[in-house]
Amino acid sequence: MKPIIKLIAAASISRPGLFFINLILLIVTLFLVYDISAMIFGRNGTIEEIDDLTDNVATIMVAFGVLIEERHEILKLIGSGKKNQTPDNFSDITTRYGVYFIVVGLFIEVSVEAMKIPIRFSKGGLLEEVLIAGSVLLSLGGLLASILFARDLLFRIKPKPADISLSGMENK
Repeated sequence: MKPIIKLIAAASISRPGLFFINLILLIVTLFLVYDISAMIFGRNGTIEEIDDLTDNVATIMVAFGVLIEERHEILKLIGSGKKNQTPDNFSDITTRYGVYFIVVGLFIEVSVEAMKIPIRFSKGGLLEEVLIAGSVLLSLGGLLASILFARDLLFRIKPKPADISLSGMENK
């Protein structure tokens, strides 16, 4: 059983695996933005429906963020990475996007929960609309990050000159 778990973990954190999971997140977020926009502009959506949609995407975003942020540690756990090995450029990229997805997903969840407070006292209103708009904007931020992460997964990003070690060049 353990080799199967290692295989699944290795496949999930590989470049193609991360691209596939990111593609799922990208598609789900696109549908979220489309559905919520249709609900808002069509005025036929309820807060409960918007709550369900945004909360689901936020949860996926946080889970994906944790997976990619901890990619280097997962590699060590499954025996593919060395304990003292410094993270490579790909690990730096996944850590950066992982933290971003976690933060955006959590902020979406917070704004969804904040929507529920004014709803207890009154239906509709400016505060509710602002919170819904905030959730949509945060989702768009997650969508943009997903697009940029897909770009980085497809086209290997070279380290910036400032990131390259200058060993051997100090004497010149």
